[in-house]
Amino acid sequence: MSNDAIDLGSSEAPAEAVSRRLDTDTIGWLTTIRRDVRPHAVPVWFLWHAGVVLIMSEPDTVKVKNIRRNPHALIHLHADPSGNGVVVLDGRATISDRTSTQWLAEIRESHTAKYADAMVAFGMGLDDIAAKFSTVIVLTPQSLTAW
Repeated sequence: MSNDAIDLGSSEAPAEAVSRRLDTDTIGWLTTIRRDVRPHAVPVWFLWHAGVVLIMSEPDTVKVKNIRRNPHALIHLHADPSGNGVVVLDGRATISDRTSTQWLAEIRESHTAKYADAMVAFGMGLDDIAAKFSTVIVLTPQSLTAW
């Protein structure tokens, strides 16, 4: 993917394998920091876009509240059964000033391509998802661990 903010080749895994996982994996685990500094990890849909991770969320979730207090966050993808295929992006998360609906002009095509089957299973189209999950978390990676 062009315009990557982080060098995907800076890990043990080939850059194209990391990029492919970020583009095609549908679930990532977002970890944020609670007020009492315990980690909070939740599975999320995410989009790798222009070198950042975009996550649509309902506005009053624990993850959003955590990010508003502490921007340190990471997202990791599932490893394969042998323990390989690890992808962990560690970085700073912010809450976008733009709503999910406002982001759709830029990400509609890629989001729809990635999540078409999941949206059918979820029973909601992208416009309805963007309205319900109106807050956008933007995670800017600062480091990559992958093998």
